[in-house]
Amino acid sequence: MYAMQYQVGLPADYDMEIIRERVRTKGSLLDGFAGLEFKAYLIQEKAQGAPRNAYAPFYVWRDIDGMRSFCWGEPGYSSIVRDFGRQPIQDWTVHTLVGGPADYSQARSLSMRSVPLPLGAAPVDCLDAITEQFLAGVSESTVALVSAVDVTTWNVVLVELSSDPADQNDADSANYEVLHVSTGV
Repeated sequence: MYAMQYQVGLPADYDMEIIRERVRTKGSLLDGFAGLEFKAYLIQEKAQGAPRNAYAPFYVWRDIDGMRSFCWGEPGYSSIVRDFGRQPIQDWTVHTLVGGPADYSQARSLSMRSVPLPLGAAPVDCLDAITEQFLAGVSESTVALVSAVDVTTWNVVLVELSSDPADQNDADSANYEVLHVSTGV
């Protein structure tokens, strides 16, 4: 499994209703997309306490073929390039995906924080210890917990998709409002 995210930074005075409307009208295009576990359509909004305005979808792919099809095809990343320019895509190898009691349709927020693996340590020696406490944190509001590794920086990203509202003022993690979640087949 793979996770990925790109972030489209937007001006401080950008009308975020434009992004909301984009997701309302086009968000369902990836519903049922082959190889997709889920895509969370995310925004950060300065007016809600975020450090900036951004459109920053987060994906979990079951396989590389689905991810490749999205990145190279239509509908897919081509529409982002057309509308916002080609953005760098951050990707991670998924270590663990744990479903919670809340349904994808109930998702309202996604929080993400990055934890570096200890210098010189083999991933096998420390990855489970880093993710164990996080993955045990399933609550009634949890939709999914994802731990994934960036093998270029050896950082672990810990992601919670939740039915709780977004707290975009939290300085300890990147927090996003979820506008829609697509799930694949």
